[in-house]
Amino acid sequence: MMSRLKAEEGITLVELLASIAILSIVILLVGSVHIFGQTQFISQTETASQSNDLRYSLSLVSRDVRQAGVVEEIGERTYLVGEYTYSFQKPSLFRNGERLSSKVDDFKIIPTEDHAEIIIKSTTNRQAQDESYHTTIYFRR
Repeated sequence: MMSRLKAEEGITLVELLASIAILSIVILLVGSVHIFGQTQFISQTETASQSNDLRYSLSLVSRDVRQAGVVEEIGERTYLVGEYTYSFQKPSLFRNGERLSSKVDDFKIIPTEDHAEIIIKSTTNRQAQDESYHTTIYFRR
């Protein structure tokens, strides 16, 4: 029985503090990696959403220009394309008053006699990047 009392099993205060310090460092590292991952995910999701909005907008404008065959500029950054009116009021692009995208920095339709150029530029995202989409529609006459 005496040998059992003399056996000093357990941990000391210094060992406990050292293990808590090491555990805290590990938790901080794991937490910072997690926060970095979350930030990147949010940034990539925002960029993808912005790209999808602009591609969809360009697709609608292109289709309408092809179908109409003519583009009229009826005001500053306002265009009549067949039965649709496209207007740009920074940072939003509208089609017949309905918002297509709210992250547009520039929108132009440059009509000529035989073709129309469509330019859509995005606003700058969290990664300080912007995208520009450009297409030319040639009219069949």
